[in-house]
Amino acid sequence: MTAFVKILVQGYTNADSVAETGEEKTCPTVTLVRDGDLIMVVDPGVLPDKQILIDALDLEGLNVQDVNMVCITHSHIDHYRNLGMFPDAKVLEYFGVWQDDTVEEWQENLTEHIQILRTPGHDHTSITILVTTADNGTIAVCGDVFWKENYPEEDIYATDSEMLRESRDFVLKIADWIIPGHGSMYKSPGVSEVVKQKVKAAIKSGGLKVSVCKKCHNMIKRPQERCLCQPTLCFRCCECDIDCDLCSCKHKRR
Repeated sequence: MTAFVKILVQGYTNADSVAETGEEKTCPTVTLVRDGDLIMVVDPGVLPDKQILIDALDLEGLNVQDVNMVCITHSHIDHYRNLGMFPDAKVLEYFGVWQDDTVEEWQENLTEHIQILRTPGHDHTSITILVTTADNGTIAVCGDVFWKENYPEEDIYATDSEMLRESRDFVLKIADWIIPGHGSMYKSPGVSEVVKQKVKAAIKSGGLKVSVCKKCHNMIKRPQERCLCQPTLCFRCCECDIDCDLCSCKHKRR
């Protein structure tokens, strides 16, 4: 059994033309991701009416109580405003998986067919949900890493434009399809199929892991950039004593 992905509510935004229209309107793309017992809604966001999402779930034979996880791709309110619709669901976001008043760190491999990747730039809390499906290959549900197909390359809301370019390049190397933050799913222009398959194989084997230092928020692309005894930090932010025998960060700082 493989994972299933479907857009429940197609998002929209006029942020790229608000100067002409005079009034900004935005709604995130709300996505359903299923894998085994996991029923996850990604970015319940803002909607003209919550009933729109309730009706969309109903068409899939689901109600709000069936949803056992809600994912927030980044901490902008237009992507998480309706989180309260799912009071019993776990919440997956950049800092961990929440249930009631407890939180635990998430694992990059959420399920057999779903991976979580840190993809900062638009916002330092941005994550992408990478889903392997039988029919459509690999689908990246990436929030505002990409706003919509053919959206202007410059993101005026980005917290770090260079980091966003790196995240975009990475997503394009691994995704066959992209579900952006405010539009319909579209085929990734990507890179050559040979390169894409090599990257996917490296991720699957554990040989390629991309994450972000929780202190400086810079991307950790290679194993040697990670602190060995504090793997959530890069070697520059290692908090060990300079004479720590467990890691080699002290040597990399020179």
